[in-house]
Amino acid sequence: MNNIIISQATLAIAILTTGVVYGTDMFYAVVMRKANALSRDNSIADQTGHTHLVADKRMAVIGITSVISTALCVVLNFQHAYMAYLSGAALLMLLAHLGLYTIVAKPINKIMSDAAVNNIVPLNIRALQNRWDSVIVHRAVLLTVAMVLLIIATMVYTK
Repeated sequence: MNNIIISQATLAIAILTTGVVYGTDMFYAVVMRKANALSRDNSIADQTGHTHLVADKRMAVIGITSVISTALCVVLNFQHAYMAYLSGAALLMLLAHLGLYTIVAKPINKIMSDAAVNNIVPLNIRALQNRWDSVIVHRAVLLTVAMVLLIIATMVYTK
């Protein structure tokens, strides 16, 4: 298979998988933050806890694929400076996003998921949700920048 085809396919996979994570985080930043703020504590504990339980399992493969395919774009296009720089910058955005998720969101997801499974409403559910919400806009911005960089890389690549 031709290197150009492999490179383009890898870039397409990077854009598609990053787009899934981007759409999910944008939805939470734009819609769910406000919806959770208006919801009762037991509703947040149950629905959000179960959402995190499912999402942390299913979204992991998509997120990992996003990071790996973007990293492959850097490696496969190392001889094309603009492509390497753009995909490298996108990779940095994805890694920063992953850092925020791992440090802030994931521990909260675990607490909320466990509570939902055990049908418990944590006494600090609002504080947990507020802490989780405190990074979702930052995560969405990082993913927006990553998406823009990958899209520009596609335009540069086709020239």
